[in-house]
Amino acid sequence: MTRQDVARRVDDLAGLHSGRDFAEAIRAYAETLGEEARAELEQVLLARAADFDQAIMERVDARGWLRRQWDKAGRPSTRDR
Repeated sequence: MTRQDVARRVDDLAGLHSGRDFAEAIRAYAETLGEEARAELEQVLLARAADFDQAIMERVDARGWLRRQWDKAGRPSTRDR
């Protein structure tokens, strides 16, 4: 089983389940795999977790930028004084 096969199955399970149900589905899927495929599953899940963390940080950073712009827009400029 290739990493692409494992990733495809993870995508399928993610489309069918969310939250704890997804975690249980992944656990059940892992039990059906051999040692090598299970290692591939681990790598796929770790990569996706890292991607998720990066996406969260980008949103946090973007929100900070938007908030700073909003705050600047709400302050009177030195020309208005």
